[in-house]
Amino acid sequence: MKKIVCFRIPVLNLLFVHLIFLLSSPVCDPALAQEKPRVAILKPVINDQISKSVRKYLNLEKLQAEMEASFFATRKFEVVTRRAESLKAIRDEQRFAESELTAGNGAESGAIKNADYLIKPEVHHFSFYTSSKKVPHLQSKYFRTDHGTLEVDAQVLDTVTSQVTATFTLKSSFSTGEKMVNSGGGVPSAAHFSKLAKKVSAQMADQFLDSVFPVQVIKIAGDKVYLNRGQDGGLKNDMLLNVYTANDILIDPDTGEVLGTAEEYIGQIKVSRIKPRFTVATVVQSKQNNPITVGCIVRKVQ
Repeated sequence: MKKIVCFRIPVLNLLFVHLIFLLSSPVCDPALAQEKPRVAILKPVINDQISKSVRKYLNLEKLQAEMEASFFATRKFEVVTRRAESLKAIRDEQRFAESELTAGNGAESGAIKNADYLIKPEVHHFSFYTSSKKVPHLQSKYFRTDHGTLEVDAQVLDTVTSQVTATFTLKSSFSTGEKMVNSGGGVPSAAHFSKLAKKVSAQMADQFLDSVFPVQVIKIAGDKVYLNRGQDGGLKNDMLLNVYTANDILIDPDTGEVLGTAEEYIGQIKVSRIKPRFTVATVVQSKQNNPITVGCIVRKVQ
């Protein structure tokens, strides 16, 4: 069976065709097989509707760093930084390498790699506050609850064509349990924002990853199915996943655009163990005349 990857976002066509070629060719050039798409995450911008009073709790540098970390953790992309402090450090090292103090084999000016895809995040909603109520019969005692919501829209830009190739809407919220405190004021801990940023970033990397590199079956052992996605891949224990075979490539006759592949549902599996770099699942259902095999595509149950 040919290993064919399907895009859920039709406009990622060039990369789609490239991946089909690599996965379906009997012999792949090792250099090509190891090439990864390069992704750069721009510093998030803030929607004008977000009030100035809450912006001081919105740590954009932290959010950008978490987004880079989430993409790096997938192991499927090269992440090239666009963080200002990192670029300054690189430029400082380049100037040092060009000085008479070094052997001249250090960082080279003009050698920073361009990204294949730019991700442009915009924070369009952010709340970060506490609510409190007085404890009955106790002076200067309050029940306090912390709340927060972070919503981000992200555009994916193709740096060659300047096209918007995908858009994502990401959201994470929290609300703590009541805690007795001595004051009714205050704001949530910065640790809560870090968790919001981490969850939103993981969502973005997971959605982009599923669009470019859908989860695939890499090994079958009895009723055990091994998948090419591990930790930070968006999978959870006991999660149900649908399994498909990919058939013919679908092409729009008017535009020539690759729309994806005709997928056939053949069964369902359940995640049983998540390892750092792969996941083990158990077969729940499988068609007898079309069993689950290596190369099948796996998608989350919608």
